[in-house]
Amino acid sequence: MKKLFSHVLLSLLLLTGICSASTMDFDFSGTFSTDNEVVLLNFSVGTDSTITIFSSSWQDGGFDPILAIWNASGSYVSEQDDGHNTGSTFSNSVSYNHGDWDSYYDVYLAAGNYTASIAQYDNFRNGNTLSEGFTHDGYPNFTFGLGYGAEPFFNGVLSDDDARTGAWAFHILNVDSAEQQENPIPEPTTMLLFGLGLLGLAGVNRKKQ
Repeated sequence: MKKLFSHVLLSLLLLTGICSASTMDFDFSGTFSTDNEVVLLNFSVGTDSTITIFSSSWQDGGFDPILAIWNASGSYVSEQDDGHNTGSTFSNSVSYNHGDWDSYYDVYLAAGNYTASIAQYDNFRNGNTLSEGFTHDGYPNFTFGLGYGAEPFFNGVLSDDDARTGAWAFHILNVDSAEQQENPIPEPTTMLLFGLGLLGLAGVNRKKQ
C-alpha cells in the first residue's frame, strides 16, 4: 500500500512539473496607423498563477501605451497605464528594454481565457465591458487635436516636441497560449456605419422588387 501511495505521489509531482513547464512566453509587435487604434491579444492561463505583461516600445520611440485585461466574457479585470519599471526583461531568451512609460504588469489571474487590449494614452476604456469601446473611438488623430504636438499622429504627451511613432511591442510571459486577435471589435462608429449600410442595401432591394 505504501509503495502504491509513493507511485501515485510521484506521478502527481511529475504531472505538476509538466504543467508548470508548459507555460511559455509570447512576443507581439506591430504599428498603429491611427492614434485611436486598439490591438487585442488573446491568451489563456492554465492554472491560477501570476503572469507578466509588458511593453518594450516606448524606449524605442513608440507611443505611450495603456494596457487593460478583460476576461472571457469581455468584462473588465484590470488596467495599467505606466509601469514605472526601467530596466530589461527576458522573453524567449531575448532581453527587452522597458522604461517608465512602458506598461509593466505582474497580475495574479485565475485559470481561464483573457484578452489584453493595447491603446495609446489617453485612450482609456469607456466602461466595464470591452464592447463599450474606448474614449477616443471615432477620433483618429486625438493627440494632435488635444495639443500634444505638431504631428498629425503619435505625439508624445510629455512635450510638444516629443513626436512618437505608431510602433508597439508587447510580451506576455508564463501563459499557456497567446495570439493576436485578427479582427478586433469594431468601434461604435464603425458599427453604426455598417448598420446604415445594411439598411441602404435593404432599401435598394425593395426598389428592385
